[in-house]
Amino acid sequence: MIGAAQDWLEARVPFDDTARQQSLPLLDRAAQALLDADPSGQSRLTIVDLGAGTGKSAAWFREHLTPRLPGRTIQWLLVDAHEPSLEIATQHVGEADTIVTRLSELPTALGEYLPGHPAPGSLFLTCSAVLDVLTQDDVDAILTTLDTYKGLGLFLLSITADWHLTPPDPRDEWLAQAFAAHQRWDGKLGADGGHVMLRTARERGVPTAHGNTPWQLSGPQDAEFIRRFLTERVAAVIEAEPDSEAEAMDWLETRNRQVAENLNVTVDHLDVLVDSRKGG
Repeated sequence: MIGAAQDWLEARVPFDDTARQQSLPLLDRAAQALLDADPSGQSRLTIVDLGAGTGKSAAWFREHLTPRLPGRTIQWLLVDAHEPSLEIATQHVGEADTIVTRLSELPTALGEYLPGHPAPGSLFLTCSAVLDVLTQDDVDAILTTLDTYKGLGLFLLSITADWHLTPPDPRDEWLAQAFAAHQRWDGKLGADGGHVMLRTARERGVPTAHGNTPWQLSGPQDAEFIRRFLTERVAAVIEAEPDSEAEAMDWLETRNRQVAENLNVTVDHLDVLVDSRKGG
């Protein structure tokens, strides 16, 4: 997968980090499962960040997961189809191997790093803000990998189709649905990505858990980010529905005026935990 614009990834970091504070209960649950799988802490744990991009997700997991696994030997792998991004990622994560591959090829790509039959709970797949750009084949490949190696996966910050703006505007829902439709290009799951991961895992009989991690944006302190976020959403809507340009731009102008006053924006995201230690 080709990463988003670098400046956008940088701009969203503080909002992602704030939202991920609500991910900590699922992270605690995953960490406990990993500890239970190897009480002695003697086996190596392989953590693979999927769609790693420039390494922001892996860096967060490294900071917050490592203290929850004291003394554990951890091998970090960063997976992405965009090699230049991975070159940047290694600067953020430190010691980590990189794998340039599509996620649909994940089971094969991990073979050389997980030889033989690792003990259940020896593999932990992670990602942040990635499921929306995957296809069903990618989701199947991820779940097949977890099943093959009896691993766990924690997939954070998967955007949904829901947002809430205060004060409301009658056109908000139309914009949300039009944007969601735009994101489902070329077979991508878009805003359904997190729910598709949940549903597909459950159909395989794999235990799951989930949580909500919304962005909470408030004007005027978050004005610059809100304006960019709304502008890019409107641009996507106009690309998908050219005839809607006048209405979409009118909505944007209204919202941009409100940003300087009291506009609040909640952007819903979904976290998904998949536990394949016992298989599906």
